[in-house]
Amino acid sequence: MAEPLNLQTDVVRQHTVPRFLLRHFSAPGKGKRRRLHAFDKATGRAYATTPDDATVRNTFYNLDDHPERLSLEPLLGIYEHDAAPVIAALLAHRDIRRLTDDERYKLAVFVAVQRARTFGEQQRISGMISVLTDKIAAIGATQDQVAEALGFSPEHDIRNIFLHQLVQQTSHIDHLLAKDWYLYESPPDHPFYVSDNPVVLQNSNDFGPYGNLGLAVRGIEIYLPLSSSLMLAMNCPSLREQKIRQKQQIEFLLAHAPQRIPSHMRPFEILEHVRGFMDYLLMPLRPENVTRYNALQVEFAEQYVFCGKNDFSLAQLMLADDERYRTGPRFNGTDGTRSFSPGGDILGCDRGDVPRSG
Repeated sequence: MAEPLNLQTDVVRQHTVPRFLLRHFSAPGKGKRRRLHAFDKATGRAYATTPDDATVRNTFYNLDDHPERLSLEPLLGIYEHDAAPVIAALLAHRDIRRLTDDERYKLAVFVAVQRARTFGEQQRISGMISVLTDKIAAIGATQDQVAEALGFSPEHDIRNIFLHQLVQQTSHIDHLLAKDWYLYESPPDHPFYVSDNPVVLQNSNDFGPYGNLGLAVRGIEIYLPLSSSLMLAMNCPSLREQKIRQKQQIEFLLAHAPQRIPSHMRPFEILEHVRGFMDYLLMPLRPENVTRYNALQVEFAEQYVFCGKNDFSLAQLMLADDERYRTGPRFNGTDGTRSFSPGGDILGCDRGDVPRSG
């Protein structure tokens, strides 16, 4: 019979992004320490750090004021221990098709938990609760009535809600396992960024007030950089279906109406690209593609962006263009601008459960 998990810890310095992952973005430094370049969005300052010192928050996963020092830190350590060799193997062979079912499951657990465990996620939960509290108070409710309506105290229970949703990831793991998985490779001189909130989402579909960033929403794209040169993509199957239809259309034109192919189109290059999606091959990226994915890391980062190369010009340009990038996305409760759904079942509402295919 397995021993019960001991959730007590004396670890004070707790990482919101595992050190083993950050090391894949670092370079040799002095002695045995690895060097990692960081950019602070709040101050606009770049500086040198190490994987050991980045994303550290003291007792971040501990239950507040618990007499037995109960913490989720030991549980997170198990997820990291399971995922680290899977990611190391991917970095070595760079072939997503070689993952076993067990390895795929361990990596899905890691991605789901990583999305939920960050300081930015706690801040988004806090922001969402603040918006709801203000709306209820605006109609004349007292603090006690607000707490009764929400089912918890907005002043005292945010930490407990964050820690609770962190361990409620089963449905999210299932959503990730249902996606099409790919590996994207960056050119040597254009490394991937990673951030203090490294699991990022995007969706080219517009569903209006319903939003488009839930894990089960049609068209969702989920990305986690694994190293300076390799990134994991988890895409809605509808995207692969679109590629297959595109392939069929081009092949029809080539066979029956080549004169209708636009002069600027390179049909054979497109077909080669589509074949990579159909066969789950390693996808080499152009520099402009890397810039696009790095921009997502900047946007979703709560405060810190990291890179093996001391070049944060993209982050600086984005901050100059929009001051809202100083923090991670927030729930604003109005028009959805820069809004973001929390990772767990906050108030019983998970955007990942929107009833759309994908």
